[in-house]
Amino acid sequence: MDRTATVTIVILLLCAIAAQGVPIPGAQGRCHCIRTSFDIIHPTSIRSLKYIPSGSHCDRAELIVTLKNEKKVCVDPDARWLQALITAMKGGNNTNQKTEAAN
Repeated sequence: MDRTATVTIVILLLCAIAAQGVPIPGAQGRCHCIRTSFDIIHPTSIRSLKYIPSGSHCDRAELIVTLKNEKKVCVDPDARWLQALITAMKGGNNTNQKTEAAN
């Protein structure tokens, strides 16, 4: 009986050690985006943007775009088309404002 109990305890400890590194779905601690799309998304298709800064959970900043059809797409936060869209949403391009002010 002692041998059976010892083997059972060793097996349980090995299972506990193996399960320690297994990620739990939906838990914090991992990057949200597995793949990043570089495709341009038309602004009228976008419902919302969610920016997740880099931190202990992920070594890179992430931007998740929710489309009007509820599909979520991870995009590169540094993409030029996205920077132009954000600038336009904020109220225009600063370089154009400076040029117009000079005239």
